[in-house]
Amino acid sequence: MNRFKSFAVFGLISFVLVTNTACTQEKTNEQQNTKLSMNTDNNPHEMLASNASGVDNATIGKVLQIETVAKPKQGFVVDFTWKENGNTVKFSDFTKGKVVLLNFWGTWCPPCRREIPDLVEVSKELANKDFLLIGIALERGDDLNSKVTKVSDFMKSNGIPYNNFIGVEALTNAYGGIAAVPTTYIIDKNGKISETIVGMRGKSDFMESIKRVLK
Repeated sequence: MNRFKSFAVFGLISFVLVTNTACTQEKTNEQQNTKLSMNTDNNPHEMLASNASGVDNATIGKVLQIETVAKPKQGFVVDFTWKENGNTVKFSDFTKGKVVLLNFWGTWCPPCRREIPDLVEVSKELANKDFLLIGIALERGDDLNSKVTKVSDFMKSNGIPYNNFIGVEALTNAYGGIAAVPTTYIIDKNGKISETIVGMRGKSDFMESIKRVLK
């Protein structure tokens, strides 16, 4: 009986910790309906976050649309492509020789929003290092323009200097499914996943994980 009580208490504590630091990422219609390639004029491939409200601010990152997702290789970051300035860019080329913090998040998720200021500080502090911070926004809803606007406005309001991509099902599937957000991957300079972090973390935790591979 005591063993059962201990197990129940542990389970309750674990549930509270998870619900306070992460949001369950349920499969929604937008994940199924978001296409990897949107070619109409009303579906932007690239957009400055600041432009969502007509404000020009070079310190705000871009909101970008994923076009293709490569087959996953176990233990390594998943490669994907996007359009930027009319050119196709590969994630592997863009991040070559860099340590990467890849953060899956959503504007609708309170723990995600709470950790954003720490991620912004990390991005700024390591701006002159071989380091990149990249966000993958797993937004809800079917309309791409609406998702771009939500992420763009949030980035402007919170001074997010790093690029964010609108998440697609092919990418989350390639990672085995993102069960909860925020989920963060620390990736070394060779593209190998060094650490997977599920749930909200603070700046010091992120810096400790990054510095283990940033040499």
